[in-house]
Amino acid sequence: MSRIAKSLSLVSVLTMGSRILGLLRDVLFFSAFGASVFGEAFILAFTIPNLFRRMLGEGTLSSAFIPVYAETRKKSSKDAFDLMNKVLGRLMVVLSLLIVFVVSLSYGAAKGDWFDSDKWSNGSMLNSITFGYVLFICASAIMVGALNTRGSFFAGALSPILLNLFMISTLAFFGVSLGWSGSDLAVVLCLSVLLAGFVQFLLPFLQLRMADGWRWKLDLGRSQELDRIKSIFWVGAMGAAVVQINVLVSRFLAYSLDEQGGVSYLFLASRLIELPLGVFAIAISTVLFPELAKAATESDRKNFMGYFFRGFRMTLAVTLPAAVGLALLADPILSVLFQWGQFGPSQVRAASEVLLISSLGLPLYAISAFMVKAFHSQKQMIHPLRAALVSLLANAGFSLWLMQDNGVYGLAWANVLAAFFQTSYLIAKTRDFGFFILWRKRPLFFLPILLSCLVMGGVLYLSNDAFIFPSGKGSDLMRLLLFIPSGILIYFLCCYLNGVPEARGLGRKITKSLPFGDDS
Repeated sequence: MSRIAKSLSLVSVLTMGSRILGLLRDVLFFSAFGASVFGEAFILAFTIPNLFRRMLGEGTLSSAFIPVYAETRKKSSKDAFDLMNKVLGRLMVVLSLLIVFVVSLSYGAAKGDWFDSDKWSNGSMLNSITFGYVLFICASAIMVGALNTRGSFFAGALSPILLNLFMISTLAFFGVSLGWSGSDLAVVLCLSVLLAGFVQFLLPFLQLRMADGWRWKLDLGRSQELDRIKSIFWVGAMGAAVVQINVLVSRFLAYSLDEQGGVSYLFLASRLIELPLGVFAIAISTVLFPELAKAATESDRKNFMGYFFRGFRMTLAVTLPAAVGLALLADPILSVLFQWGQFGPSQVRAASEVLLISSLGLPLYAISAFMVKAFHSQKQMIHPLRAALVSLLANAGFSLWLMQDNGVYGLAWANVLAAFFQTSYLIAKTRDFGFFILWRKRPLFFLPILLSCLVMGGVLYLSNDAFIFPSGKGSDLMRLLLFIPSGILIYFLCCYLNGVPEARGLGRKITKSLPFGDDS
């Protein structure tokens, strides 16, 4: 197995573990809170530090840091460590000041007479607790980026598992065992996020010290490499900020709706979409990004485009069938996973409609995320920025229009349309690539993959009408156990027959592993 395949397998397995734990966490969360005021207040409060994590930690700063760090490390490990200390030092000072400001503002707003409703006061109070998470997770992401450049992906892939374990333990002990609920449970859950953040920071910190001999020191000095990171970062930061503002706009608009549950339904749809997105699509981007950056640094256009097409094709091959499956099985998935405690059948029905709409955007989110990484690997930040602005304008415009008559469902449609415009812009601006390549068989195999998805979807749709399942959670589970493996098998066979390289490669490995396989 190649080095890239091994790394991809490691990241995918650990990310799969993280997503499964994340689902368990969400089951416990919605069982305890339902679509209540305190549950939605926690979701909104947790959204804000997560936006900074995605923008500063795992987003643009990390993308700007990794290529320059990798190049510096080739010349001198000491210079690379000095560069990392300079980046970490500035990041931690700025974030510490930001945390003091935001926490003071949020606490003052919650205790004062700033808001007319308890709904917003609760969200502000919980945000004053969770926002400190920003410091730990953003600093951790920079150290994880340094580890990734030497082919070590374990700490980064394990990090979200740690967060999920802390939150699951808190919900299980305080929520299930002790019976806490409402504001008390929300506050202790926020505290568990802070503790998890410290452990997420400690893991790559210790690994860098033990494996590479790095020593932390506060270094606010300047260097040419730091100036290069700054020049890349500021343009990219604006693009990443726009993307995260986009998410925040949707959450705030959903929170402002008179109908209760909008934030919860959007959050649930996002979590289920993130399962295939994180396990495979983001894993593909994470593993291929250093290779893309290396090829771009060496001006090896042929090798760069080879990695680019491979990543694009693999992203399509995973997310298109996942979107079809989520759309067809939205109701039984939500019923089996989340219909517990305070989250009842009416909430499942409402959430399944949001998931049905949101699943249409899954391939678009995955492709745009991969393409942004490809631009970042070439230190090109302007096109992702403009694409993010296109997405923000589309999302804001469609949201304000569609939410008037359709509520949270209008917000879900606005997210999908915004993702379509963003992805289209990125494709149009990618050199040596364009919409016309989608209709060729090679190198993307888009039409064979699309045809395989349609066959799979058609068979599952007709089978759902042919089999009569009684109502209830047990029958929903039977439907999932029957349809998911069947859908995967049908899709794989179609891809294999249509010549998709990854399906052919997996088919050969399966054949060789059989007792009668060809060992020659």
